[in-house]
Amino acid sequence: MIKTRPVPFAEFSSFLQRLGYVEKPYPNGRVFLHPEEGLLAFRYYRDDEAVLPRDLIRTRTFLDLRGVIEAADFDAALLQADTPA
Repeated sequence: MIKTRPVPFAEFSSFLQRLGYVEKPYPNGRVFLHPEEGLLAFRYYRDDEAVLPRDLIRTRTFLDLRGVIEAADFDAALLQADTPA
């Protein structure tokens, strides 16, 4: 099992933007749109707040199933800790 690390929302947002998602203003949450891949919506996070594991897993699964990025590449980019489990 891969040991995960806390992922600040600012880093997560930057990762999604590199995949072509654009954050749109939304009063009660954080919403990202992609012209071909659809919508990702999250509860409101502060930029320095760690993304909940359920949101990371849901996003990982969605992006993998849509063919945007493979799950292993998602893990390598965001989740792997510097030390093994």
